[in-house]
Amino acid sequence: MKCLCTVQEQESDVRTFIREIRQYATVRELDEGILNRLISRILVGEVKKVGGEKFQEIKIIYYFVGEIPAVTE
Repeated sequence: MKCLCTVQEQESDVRTFIREIRQYATVRELDEGILNRLISRILVGEVKKVGGEKFQEIKIIYYFVGEIPAVTE
């Protein structure tokens, strides 16, 4: 039964996130209010050099759904 409750909570969180994000579908510029409403935290990794280029990992953790994995082709 615990598993079913967890799935229902996750589904509810995703629905809440979708409802929130729809409000901002036509936003052209992020402002402080939008960021505070949607994003729980931003994690910035240390700078790494690879082949003479600098790279830095950034993770955005959203309210309700957590981290959304990047789409890679």
